[in-house]
Amino acid sequence: MKTALIVSLALFPCFGFAGTSPTTTVSEANRELAVMTTKLKLSPSQQNKIRPILVSEFAKRKSIEDNTTLSDKQKHDQIGTAHRAACQQIKTVFTPEQMAQIDEGMKHPSPTSSTSK
Repeated sequence: MKTALIVSLALFPCFGFAGTSPTTTVSEANRELAVMTTKLKLSPSQQNKIRPILVSEFAKRKSIEDNTTLSDKQKHDQIGTAHRAACQQIKTVFTPEQMAQIDEGMKHPSPTSSTSK
C-alpha cells in the first residue's frame, strides 16, 4: 500500500483545488496527463483512457475539499482513498516498460521529492 502511494505521489503531484471550477478541474487533469505523457511517453490511446480517470479524481477531490461537514483528517483520508483508486485504474493502462520506469523512479526519487518544508 505504501508503494502505491509513493508511485502515485511521484507521478501525480498534489495540487490545492480550493475554489476550482469544473473547467479548472479538467485543466488540472490535462496538466497532470501532460506530465505523465512526458515522463512515460504515453500513447494517444493511453492518454484517452487516463484522461477521464484524472478528471474524475480531481472532481472527487474538489467535492471532498468543499464538504464543510468533514474534518481535515476525514478530507485527507478520503482524498487519499480517491487518489489510490485512480492510481490503481491508471496503472492498468501502463505497459510493462512504463511500470518498470515507475519502479526505477521509486528507487531513485527526484531531488524535489526529498526536500522538506
